[in-house]
Amino acid sequence: MPCSNRKNILRHLRSLPVVFQLSIVLFSLISCNRKINFEKNKWDETTDPVFPSVYRPQMLEDLTTNHKLIGLSYKELVNFLGSPDYKELNSIVYNIVVDYGSDIDPVYYKKMEFSYSKDSVITSFRIMEWKK
Repeated sequence: MPCSNRKNILRHLRSLPVVFQLSIVLFSLISCNRKINFEKNKWDETTDPVFPSVYRPQMLEDLTTNHKLIGLSYKELVNFLGSPDYKELNSIVYNIVVDYGSDIDPVYYKKMEFSYSKDSVITSFRIMEWKK
């Protein structure tokens, strides 16, 4: 085998892992940003109670644009979305994304907070994001 062909083959073999890695990253980015319709069973699906369902970020746009949330009673909202991740005074919060990175504390989160009136009617919601 001529020396120039060996060099070409070695160069192609060395670049293969880089191409493969880039393909995986690109596939991950495309699949993570894919939007899907809201489905309660996927919204609730989780393998660890500390982390929200991996489907929540993908469903967020459909949930906020195609479903009536404001005007629901507190009970109707909880029946629709399941138990909130935590409650505050006149509001409830659902985690959308919680990322700990390699830290013990979160380095990023996205949450959906619903406010309700004294009559327990949902009056507003907002999406909150925080990054360390």
